[in-house]
Amino acid sequence: MNINPITINLAERYDPRRNKKQMEFHSRPEMFKLYGGALGGGKTAAIINESIQLLLDYPGNFGLLMRKTWPSFRDTVFPQLEKFTPRELVASWNLTEKLIEFVNGSRLRYGGIGDSPNDWQKFMGGEYGFIALDQAEEFTEQEFKMLATRLRLNLPGIRYYFLLTCNPSQGWLKERFIESHQPNHVFIPALPTDNLANLPPGYIENLKQILDENLANALLKGDWNAVGAPDDVYGYLQLSEAFSRKPEDGFPVEYGIDAARSGVDRTVIVRRQGLTARIVFSAQGLDLMQTTGIVWRDIFSLPLSRMIDAGLKKITIKVDADGLGAGIVDRLREQKAEKEIRVSELAKSEPSKEDRKPFRFEILEIHGAAAARDKSRFKNLRAEIHWGMRELLKDLSLPLPREVMSQFLSIKYRVNSAGQIEILEKEKIKEKLGRSPDEAEAVIYAFAYIAPEVEPNIWRPR
Repeated sequence: MNINPITINLAERYDPRRNKKQMEFHSRPEMFKLYGGALGGGKTAAIINESIQLLLDYPGNFGLLMRKTWPSFRDTVFPQLEKFTPRELVASWNLTEKLIEFVNGSRLRYGGIGDSPNDWQKFMGGEYGFIALDQAEEFTEQEFKMLATRLRLNLPGIRYYFLLTCNPSQGWLKERFIESHQPNHVFIPALPTDNLANLPPGYIENLKQILDENLANALLKGDWNAVGAPDDVYGYLQLSEAFSRKPEDGFPVEYGIDAARSGVDRTVIVRRQGLTARIVFSAQGLDLMQTTGIVWRDIFSLPLSRMIDAGLKKITIKVDADGLGAGIVDRLREQKAEKEIRVSELAKSEPSKEDRKPFRFEILEIHGAAAARDKSRFKNLRAEIHWGMRELLKDLSLPLPREVMSQFLSIKYRVNSAGQIEILEKEKIKEKLGRSPDEAEAVIYAFAYIAPEVEPNIWRPR
């Protein structure tokens, strides 16, 4: 059967001329288009109608329209999908399969990705002309990236699109669409004041009475910096300042190592010099010999003789020793004496420095489940060192990749029934983020104060 293009203007189904931001969204040519940033801006109507138009513009197209879960799609997106879909152009609508087939051969699959972390993978077998995610802040960046690889439907003349809507959120959407200015990406901010013609009377005033000041600024004014959940360990503004603060190297010199616990996790090495931290190494998997070798190589790439002259007496290496990280600790300790001799030889090569005191390496294990020093305040050592990092943040310089900020922002805490602070389990953070926060954890270890047993029980990092 010959399929002829069907051209229907958007204005025949809904009138985007009533909302100039919707018109801008429909007209932008970029492949990755993010719309919204506030409540009541017409996000869902815009993404549905853009999807329908793409199905009509490219006969034989196949699109994916999703929210994170089916209940959220059913209650918010589905009623508008029913409202705006032109029934005279629908060949079949299978409610069980959640699939609409149009008379021009185009298809739309819709629904929820799923509640479990890997549910999105069931959509990786399809090839799509466009993908649309409503409330994209509910998805992880990994889900976004992997789904984007499926924009490869073989259809002559097709233009691929990844459409997203959102409310303000701290994390990958803000970094990707607002801060990093990536090519072929566009963010169209839309406020409820842009959509007054489509909102019920009193909508904005009613919300002002319900929302506190921060939420009102975020959800009504589109202020992304006002967003912050009360259970965030690290605040966005403090992180942003730390990530942009000028590096100033100093003492102490300490390393933090987060060892991979599975093949998809990363082994990360971070070097701290004074109040500045840098990532030395980050790669998937764990190789004990490679990891220890990279640590020693980085140490001996430093101007050690000059640093010792300036007062450096030791370098501390702190390792996440739960699981496979224990092997790194063992290997570093095996090599410790040999490396200290090497440093001494470097010093003795300069006759005027023979009076130097012996230099040492300190290898410390970090066991997150171990008892906190301040047991009345913290559930365990992990909570204690995270809170220490939180208190240091206002003074730190973190010249790190922007994606590491998402890892920090995914770390949550709660206060248990005993009044102790505890950090959300790493596996739950991994579910939310889509990957383990390995780089952030290594940075935190680099600044953690892990005192040997003979030293006083002081919880706060130096």
